[in-house]
Amino acid sequence: MQHGILKQWKKDFGFIQVENGERFFVHISTLKRGGIHQPRIGDTIYFTLGKDKQGRARAQTAGRNPEQLEKANARRAAHRQANSQPQTDWIDYLALAGLPLALLLAAFSPARWWILGIMATLSVFSFVMYGFDKAQALRNAWRVPEANLHLFAVLGGWPGAVLAQRRLRHKTQKGTFRIVFAACVLINILVLAYLLRAGVVGI
Repeated sequence: MQHGILKQWKKDFGFIQVENGERFFVHISTLKRGGIHQPRIGDTIYFTLGKDKQGRARAQTAGRNPEQLEKANARRAAHRQANSQPQTDWIDYLALAGLPLALLLAAFSPARWWILGIMATLSVFSFVMYGFDKAQALRNAWRVPEANLHLFAVLGGWPGAVLAQRRLRHKTQKGTFRIVFAACVLINILVLAYLLRAGVVGI
């Protein structure tokens, strides 16, 4: 926890100056969440530090006193906890329905053990890549390209990807990624069904 004086304010953002003269950016949304709806230059602000998307220090939570700041921190923690719990949606139901279907299709093929072995191997690789990508995200380091994650999914590693999304709580919020992932699951199952029907892998 730190505190300082609001030294500069322009409509919906400003800067808090602490005792050593250092200034930190603060947005009106942060102040409102801490109960400060009409900030004025000269106000004493209690705050905790965070970082913006560019890695620059800024006020993450704020309040007029330690009690308000503590409440703001509690609300932020509760919000993050709620968002960290992956919500089950139609994509999850699609994957849950697709898994027994894919296993059933594989079971009707003389090459069933090859198909299951490939899916299992790619699923392990998918899980590892998701784990590595999440670790990199936490370090703000190089990320695994989403195209690579989708490639492994469409080739048959999507069961491992589903497990990683749920267990690691990773890639569960980005809508466009989830939709493309659902398409990968469908494509994999449809291609497998086509190959079996055409007799390419035997049925």
